[in-house]
Amino acid sequence: MVAVLAGNHYDVLGIDPRATPEQVERAYRFCLEMYGDASVALYSLLDPEEQRRARSRVQEAYEVLRDPFRRHDYDVSQGFARPGAPMPSLPRPAAGPVPVRTPPPPPPPLPAPQVLEPPVDGAALRRFREGRGVSLKEIAARSKVGVRYLEYIEADRHALLPAAVYLRGFLQEYARATAYMSRVKRVP
Repeated sequence: MVAVLAGNHYDVLGIDPRATPEQVERAYRFCLEMYGDASVALYSLLDPEEQRRARSRVQEAYEVLRDPFRRHDYDVSQGFARPGAPMPSLPRPAAGPVPVRTPPPPPPPLPAPQVLEPPVDGAALRRFREGRGVSLKEIAARSKVGVRYLEYIEADRHALLPAAVYLRGFLQEYARATAYMSRVKRVP
């Protein structure tokens, strides 16, 4: 029998009955990882069925302890709180049907990608970027490619650029960042 399957909900999550909601959440995440299918720590200790039962017990404990009202009732039933102890000061959800929230409107469709006519050189990239109102610093911040390399690309300074495999990645990030920044700025 696995230790996590025995004891109260606090024992299951390995926390004190005075734990804050943040501590309950952190303990729950830790236990999910610990009893997960890919857990190396328990690979040789528990068979898959025991791991499933442990995760189920962790989930049950979390469901009770994350809800302030269910937690209060549980604490009273286990002797962690007196029957006359004050209830949490949060308003209890109203009984009855839950109001249906209307989903937000979908975002506007993305414009069709613009394809530059080959051959594309650094000057064509610069004109395209400037036409979109995007600076090299913005591209560098978004793409994590240094401004110096972006300047070399636009100036066609091929001798100063890294190997082709890196350059291909830089160009992809340049394009992604330019497209993203132009959408943020709402430039057609």
